[in-house]
Amino acid sequence: MNIEKEKISVKFLKVGMYVCKLDRSWLDTPFPFQGFYIRSKNEIRDLQAFCEHVYIDVVKGKTLNNQPEISKPSPLLRKNNKKSKYRSRSKPLIVNHDYYTPQLKPIKAEFSAAHNLMLDLNSAIEETSFNLRVGKGLDIKKTKQVASQVVNSVIRNPNTLVWLTQLKEQGQYVYGHSLRSGILAAVFGRHLGVNEDALEILVSGVLLADIGKTKINRKLLNKAGEYTEEEKEIFKSHVELGVELLASDPNIDHNILTIAETHHERFDGSGYPYGLVGDEIPAFGQIAGIVDTFDAMTSKKPYGQVYTSSQAMEWLYKQRNKLFSAKLVDEFIQAIGLYPAGTVVQLSDGSTGLVLSHNKTKRLKPEVLLIKDNKDQMLEKPKFVDLSKKPMFSNKERPCITGAMKADSVDINVNEIISSFNGKNVIKKLLSA
Repeated sequence: MNIEKEKISVKFLKVGMYVCKLDRSWLDTPFPFQGFYIRSKNEIRDLQAFCEHVYIDVVKGKTLNNQPEISKPSPLLRKNNKKSKYRSRSKPLIVNHDYYTPQLKPIKAEFSAAHNLMLDLNSAIEETSFNLRVGKGLDIKKTKQVASQVVNSVIRNPNTLVWLTQLKEQGQYVYGHSLRSGILAAVFGRHLGVNEDALEILVSGVLLADIGKTKINRKLLNKAGEYTEEEKEIFKSHVELGVELLASDPNIDHNILTIAETHHERFDGSGYPYGLVGDEIPAFGQIAGIVDTFDAMTSKKPYGQVYTSSQAMEWLYKQRNKLFSAKLVDEFIQAIGLYPAGTVVQLSDGSTGLVLSHNKTKRLKPEVLLIKDNKDQMLEKPKFVDLSKKPMFSNKERPCITGAMKADSVDINVNEIISSFNGKNVIKKLLSA
């Protein structure tokens, strides 16, 4: 369908209009790329704060008083008629960006507790995985405790744990895929306005989504080459193995089963094990699928390409209403950012930094930790800089991000950077920056 654009002053915007173009770059605003439906008066106020006029698509947004329709694939695309055991019709996800206060605990104040928390959480998850492999059974209570701690930290500041997930030690990621995915799910859910109780269920489900892999031969999981067709089917079986394992606990929350059962389903029906289509996939299952995919793309693994965060975001954007819901992809990009906390970035003045926090209104000017100067020399002491603020007593603008870099390609070990803050105490430098 061709876009029929109409220029309109922001004074006359109404709920239900589809904004397809701004009077400035999308990157200079907090709005989803390439267009969005206006769903609330708060969004109108935000547009009025950033823009003088916008362009609306009069075909998509011509019905002003009704909820706009989002294109959905036909259920006829479903690959098979295999029946889900635990999926039930879920309520539509209601996005409420105002649910949590925008006032965050400073990352420098949250860092110490979050660093210790990450060590404890990773140990707990490794213990759970080991117990399952040796037949000791699953401790759901411990997983819920982990989820609760993640949620509490993310509510205080969603950037800190995301930053810590990027820690590397001798080329390997210190924290496992399930923990990183759980943290991303917590940050995403917080952005969407999912309440605390539901957020704990979401994080628990994501932490346990791949638990069935403990029942698959580790040689297959760690294979460095491409899977054969037979091996692919064995790998896919981890979903049903995991769900049956979780269902053996009489106290398991039904929603956790649903997340584990549907996190590999895809919007266009190409996923597994049931080939569900569109909103047949529960919202939490869709969220789990996005965070699982994003972390897999940006993390080291035995086989396949490793993407920078911005490359992964670009790929996800191309999958809107294909593999994933367009609405959820847009929201995920807003929640995590093109350059999430922990990303190594090149700045416009030639220097190199680590992103410390996601700036939703100025995507290219977040808080960073400068680690290299514009001559590519490592700084003796990393320098904390908020790129969105001008230097004191100067009208000169700070540099902006020009692109993400793979940490390995620039010979940077994040763990060493943190240790350099102050010898044995990895926290004091951040607290005093």
